[in-house]
Amino acid sequence: MNKVKRVIITADDLGIDPQINKGIIETYTKGILTSTALLMNAPYTVEGIELAKNNPNLEVGIHLSIVEGLSLRKQESTITDSIRYFNDAICLTRNWKIFLKKYFLNQINYSELEEELELQILEFKKYFTDIPFINGTQHMHIMPKVWRIVSKLMQKYDIKAVRLPAFEKPNVLWLNARMPFLIPFQYLGNNARRKLKNTGIKFTNGTIGMQFSGKISDEILIRILNHLPDGTSEIVMHPGYKSENLINNLPWAYSDFNWELERDALLSNQVKEFIGDQNIQLIKFSEL
Repeated sequence: MNKVKRVIITADDLGIDPQINKGIIETYTKGILTSTALLMNAPYTVEGIELAKNNPNLEVGIHLSIVEGLSLRKQESTITDSIRYFNDAICLTRNWKIFLKKYFLNQINYSELEEELELQILEFKKYFTDIPFINGTQHMHIMPKVWRIVSKLMQKYDIKAVRLPAFEKPNVLWLNARMPFLIPFQYLGNNARRKLKNTGIKFTNGTIGMQFSGKISDEILIRILNHLPDGTSEIVMHPGYKSENLINNLPWAYSDFNWELERDALLSNQVKEFIGDQNIQLIKFSEL
């Protein structure tokens, strides 16, 4: 008999767009999605909250918007962008490339970032009693100077779990163009893990999906499920329907995204059968 492996399957970006919201809820009600990460500063956050409330068994955590989103501070600062890409409002730095440039050139005022992130958490808590897990847009929450803020806020607001990459044994999942980015992210993830020692905050043994973001087919999902590390893993997904709005207004992020491919993977009967055959248990962060 195969050893049981436990998997959390998370959809990021609830609240960003109606087409994405629709796909997330569909893959939860009809597919294998277990959890979703809600943006509190997106154009359709209100719709995302309503959908979450209508599906109370769907685990909803917070997708901290470090990049890409409306600024809840509503003022231009070191963490905002020159382009008003959402509704002509003041927006956060548009992507990880520009954010990291600011980061390494010491152009970020971290008190501004802390205020922004705390506002997002406080907004979440207006609608939900607990925050079962937290992660960050484009995984920028594990950058050391950002991580100091995030870990502080997690303990202040009793956030139970966090997404952290971890070192994994090399396998066929690494063999793609994004491989060079995996090693530094895993190093930073392990560094963050060490700093959470004795805090009671939980995390999985591995986080998979970053190397295939926006392009996870049912075939790739089965490959991922077939190479799970021991223990509990998280698979990061972006299911939805094609959003012309995001493609046109945020082309630097979504010009080559295939939300429908990932939606179909989470609805696939073949994937469901593989999970059953391999004795894989689907869980939530609250079950860690």
